[in-house]
Amino acid sequence: MEMLEPMLSKLAEGDVYLQDVWISEPKLDGERIIAMREGDVINMWTRRHVEASYKFPEIVSSLKKNVKGDNWILDGELTVPGGFRRLLKRNVEDKMKISILSRKLPATFNLFDILRFKGEDLTGKALIQRKKILLEAVDVGNHVTLIPFKRVTTETVKEHFEESLKKGYEGVILKNASSGYESGKRSVNWLKIKRSETIDVNVIGATRSTGSIAFGALILEKDGQYFGKVGTGFSDLDRRKILEFLEKNKAETNISIPQVLDVLLTTRPLPAEIKANEIVKNKPRAPVWVRFRWD
Repeated sequence: MEMLEPMLSKLAEGDVYLQDVWISEPKLDGERIIAMREGDVINMWTRRHVEASYKFPEIVSSLKKNVKGDNWILDGELTVPGGFRRLLKRNVEDKMKISILSRKLPATFNLFDILRFKGEDLTGKALIQRKKILLEAVDVGNHVTLIPFKRVTTETVKEHFEESLKKGYEGVILKNASSGYESGKRSVNWLKIKRSETIDVNVIGATRSTGSIAFGALILEKDGQYFGKVGTGFSDLDRRKILEFLEKNKAETNISIPQVLDVLLTTRPLPAEIKANEIVKNKPRAPVWVRFRWD
């Protein structure tokens, strides 16, 4: 089955003013997944266009059991206990390891949208209508659940955000309740509010190491421009795992990288987060690595 591109959120900057009816959902620390079923076949697509259903047999089994019908498309966030870094441990190919990890580090598919049901395209329907259909279509199970949502107004945005942080979430996603599903677009109808100290970037490669570590620094891009590099915030083990991940995503880049950098490899844009004290001349000062992101 051909992958349907997910709708993406815009980062809210400054105060948020909401008109019409909006809802608030907690922002989870996982990986975005579009799940599709046609007949007996279930596919799970990541934002990198990787089909990952074989890595999560417990999710596939629950989707067959807990979602009505055999022709649907669902949107949600895949998580494991411990967050995204722990989820990376599920990125294995060996069938025996997959079987063991599905029991030792089981995943949960946290659903927030439905784009097709019983063969009907729902992307043109309002979000609040899709939410009602989602509630009817899904029976919550051990590995499939629904992300909670609440009505939110301009006056209660801050309250919802702070409540989300207290519960251990990364922030909130605000969604226009009357909006359709804009596949493949980063839309103003979905707004992301996250911890202010992190910066959204793309990793586009790595530099060579002058010692025994796997690489020197990760090369960054933001808004189509070179955005510096980050070389701290990960252990030697992290570096080895990250390099393996980068090698699987090798690609040429059209971003102009300074010639002074000793480039080890370049990759397709890989969404990530860093921390920095401040931005100086469009570059982060003293950046620290946080993680890869797929939301």
